[in-house]
Amino acid sequence: MKRIVWYIQCELPAVLRYCKSCGTKREYRCSGQFRVNAQRKHLDIWLIYRCLHCDATWNLPICSRIRSVGIDADLLERYHNNDRKLAAQHALNMGLLRQNGAIPCVPAFTVAGENLPTGGPVELHLICDYPLPVKVSAVLRQKLNLSCRMLNQLIDSGSIKGAPGIHVLEQKLPGHITLTVQNDATDL
Repeated sequence: MKRIVWYIQCELPAVLRYCKSCGTKREYRCSGQFRVNAQRKHLDIWLIYRCLHCDATWNLPICSRIRSVGIDADLLERYHNNDRKLAAQHALNMGLLRQNGAIPCVPAFTVAGENLPTGGPVELHLICDYPLPVKVSAVLRQKLNLSCRMLNQLIDSGSIKGAPGIHVLEQKLPGHITLTVQNDATDL
């Protein structure tokens, strides 16, 4: 069985939240930068967002009033250096965003990798650096240029299958997932 890997890359998702300057709900973009504030023995860490309309800032709380000795020195250094992967990890944490009054938008994504060959089954690996709030079916539709109806037919016929217990149409991208694509689905 041939093995193919598709890499999914995404932009940091925007969030909707009330903008005090605009007086209405607006879209905010993640700046990828952290603000670290130290007062005596305690630290506060925020991820900075900016309103796309008026450039007002919103600070997403990451850590609040933690003891400075309670955080790993390497992790703290990553916050100070605005580590891009760490910013993405927090910006893609949908629970954290919702908990802080933001409505996450679905991130734009691209899929890179070779096309499915014709003839023979394929073990397809979808890989992303972070769990994404994007359905596996959306990735398949984009890369294979399929309609929802056509993808549903391929899944219903068993031409595209996930591991047992994985419902391909409903599953969100957990970071890595493996699918099996049968030869009749490779003639797309």
